[in-house]
Amino acid sequence: MSTSLIFLILIGIGRFGSPVQGAKVGGNEAELAHFRRLTNVRPEDIQANMHYQDLMIKADRRREVLSEYLRRLQSRPGSAVGLYLYGRLLTRPDERLEYLKRSIRADPRIFHARVDLGRTFYHNGNYDSALAQYKAALELKPGSAFVRNLMGLAYYHKGYADQAVAEYRRAVKLNDKFTDAYLNLGLTYIYTGRADKAVDIYERALRFHSDATERRYIYRNLGMAYAQEGKLGKARAAYLKALEIDPQYGEAYVSLGNLAFNRGDYETAADTYRKATAAGADDASVYLKLGVSYFNIRDYENSITHLQHAVEADSLQTDAYFYLGLACFRDGRHEEAREALEAYVGKEKRISKNSVVFDAKQLLDDLNRLRIRSSIPGAKKKE
Repeated sequence: MSTSLIFLILIGIGRFGSPVQGAKVGGNEAELAHFRRLTNVRPEDIQANMHYQDLMIKADRRREVLSEYLRRLQSRPGSAVGLYLYGRLLTRPDERLEYLKRSIRADPRIFHARVDLGRTFYHNGNYDSALAQYKAALELKPGSAFVRNLMGLAYYHKGYADQAVAEYRRAVKLNDKFTDAYLNLGLTYIYTGRADKAVDIYERALRFHSDATERRYIYRNLGMAYAQEGKLGKARAAYLKALEIDPQYGEAYVSLGNLAFNRGDYETAADTYRKATAAGADDASVYLKLGVSYFNIRDYENSITHLQHAVEADSLQTDAYFYLGLACFRDGRHEEAREALEAYVGKEKRISKNSVVFDAKQLLDDLNRLRIRSSIPGAKKKE
């Protein structure tokens, strides 16, 4: 295993989660005991402490390890390393931010504290402050491909795509096997309409990576790039390669479903999105697509079920309210239709949706007239 990859694993930041992601729940007690002894002998060894902390968290012992590091900090209250190691365990953003800042004030040369403080600023949407911390971290370790990748993310979300591309390219130049940087570089090309460059990047990444776990991500993103180019057959083949590697890769099912949905094959789309949710891709946007697919094949009962899941998962999914209203109306559930459409009209603020809002209001008027008519004694509903 390369030194750079070991470093990425130990600092415990990134797409792959905890450095002990594959450990059994409960952790490896022998490994925990080893790192506990190591951290007692070498309390300033940041990487050993981080590895021990992450093992404890993976073993569902966060409260225990938090108390342990609080005691260590109380015994050495001015320790920059102690402030950092305790701060990184905190889950409240304001508390975490405060301890990271205190750590850096105590010793500006702690690389990990700089990186984590930058990431905290990044997740708070403060991209300029994040970049400042990342640049300070690079002064400590100029060859860090990992920090270059983080800078790319901050630049992209700040709206500077070209600077993001430059940082991702520096990252892969420093480490030609750095999957995250390849993925982010290709996605930036896709999101800025340069799919041909994304294809080149992902094909290059596949030449460098033999690890199946990483190749599945690359194949899925390669499919996205082909789809943007209009090469739908190649896109489908890439998604299927990702699923061949990992049959439970939910996002690849979502992408396959999108291909079917966009060509109007709603039965296939519904079947594929259903596989996506079974594989864990169960966010609101997937339920919305699944509900709309069922709506288009006139399976209103299933449509309603999945659209209700969408609005329960994310109340800002305004389109889900609109289609839920339509599906309920088509299924004869007029009161539920009225509630959903009223929610849609109340939540929908986008000017581009004005014509749809108008249609929703017209349907609401029809529903209100039906309700009034049904309340009149002796009135008969017209078919």
